[in-house]
Amino acid sequence: MRLKCLRSTVAIIFVFCIMMAVNVFAQPTVEATSYSLKSETEDYLLHISDKVTVFVLMAEEDFVNLTDDSGSSSYYNQVDKLLKEMSAYENFTLEYKKISAASASELSSKYPDIEWLSTENFILVECGDKYRMLTLSDVFTYNEEYLYYYGMRIISEQHIEESIMTAIERVTNTNVFQVAVSTGNGELLSEESEEYSNISQLLYNNGYEIESINLLTEEISDEIDALIMFAPSVDITDEQSEKINNWLLNGGEYGKTFMYVPFDYIESTENIDSLLEQWGMKVKKGYIYENDLTMALPGGSTPQLTSIANYANDSFTEDLESTSLPVFMPYSMGVEIMDSTVASPILTSSNTADILLLNENEYETDMEFEKSLGEALNYAAIAKKGNNDLSKVSNFIAWGSYDALSDNAINAANFNNASYFTNMIDKAIECVVNETEPTNSTAYNSENEISKPDSKTKLATSSPRGLTILLVAVIVILVATIIVLVFVLFMKKSKK
Repeated sequence: MRLKCLRSTVAIIFVFCIMMAVNVFAQPTVEATSYSLKSETEDYLLHISDKVTVFVLMAEEDFVNLTDDSGSSSYYNQVDKLLKEMSAYENFTLEYKKISAASASELSSKYPDIEWLSTENFILVECGDKYRMLTLSDVFTYNEEYLYYYGMRIISEQHIEESIMTAIERVTNTNVFQVAVSTGNGELLSEESEEYSNISQLLYNNGYEIESINLLTEEISDEIDALIMFAPSVDITDEQSEKINNWLLNGGEYGKTFMYVPFDYIESTENIDSLLEQWGMKVKKGYIYENDLTMALPGGSTPQLTSIANYANDSFTEDLESTSLPVFMPYSMGVEIMDSTVASPILTSSNTADILLLNENEYETDMEFEKSLGEALNYAAIAKKGNNDLSKVSNFIAWGSYDALSDNAINAANFNNASYFTNMIDKAIECVVNETEPTNSTAYNSENEISKPDSKTKLATSSPRGLTILLVAVIVILVATIIVLVFVLFMKKSKK
């Protein structure tokens, strides 16, 4: 009986090990030949009206034989195949051009903004006298662990379609808008910012020129179409307030958009509050506390503070691919409309939400509420001022949650934050310049990918984690085999 149990146990262990091995070795791989252009790319290329030339900066025979440091050519083959599919479209020309030392010198005079000695140069996109260089890092994502620990460039993703479309957008767009990000008041969004850096990248990928401006020391140029002040930790000065307001009014010409995102634990907001009041709005000193738990996201200790918003402005949902996905507005300060003739809601709560007032001491645990009395609260609002017939207007957007524009929220596929944010900026600028078409035809997220669906292309590749799993599986199988052999020997001896 004891031997039967032992035999059964060994058999079960062995079968389990075999199943583990099958599971590890049977991970699906996808051949490059199974990829073709996405429908979004095809639609984009169909509507290009200008002639675009794309130069791959090497001979075609060299390109198709490229491999990464693991010896794999799969991603290069994918890129080559997709580029050739793009070249079938009328206004898209694909050329392979090997760069020598002599030709690099000649190209430097034609394309002075490119560093031609860089080994990162990969693809040149050109339209008329405008051009953009795509580097290897623009097109490929490398396995970070291999890169960091071993200095090996092993490709884990390619996003050629998104990189090409972004480049085309920038070389064909004749009406490029300027967006400035303010500095000088301890803003969360700055050149040193990491957690919120994707906002600038998101706007850049959608065709905007991005720059920073220190409102303490610099004037706001008339060339700036939109200005973003992102969670300043220090109140603006009287001079800054006047500077922003004068820029918005623009001598009666209007045509400007200012977006203000408040910071929750700022000591004083007297001047920014005064500017908001001039535009018919007020930022509440507390978070929207969503009592309708169908709009609150579970998982945290206080789900009422991590909730989704209702769309309240049809002009900002127009041209969105989907309104079924919500905008996530965690820890959002409420935006009160003081003058409804000037300001209106953009995103709202349910009718049961309240304001959880901020404690002066951020470590204080007592909760004090300001009741909403059955009216929806505003996560974001927009105010407009202009001439008598509003043919010329400027916009002031108050957006209550800086966490809603964090990299995690922007990149989350289950929220509409990236698409809504870019569409809102598009529509605001479109409105003030009296355009009849959106400024950009395609929305991308901060990592150069089309917002929906996920557009990065991955192949099953080896990684340190994958190799570890494989090694463990092999060891387990070897141990199981040894156990079986020992058991067989034991059985033979016992029979003797």
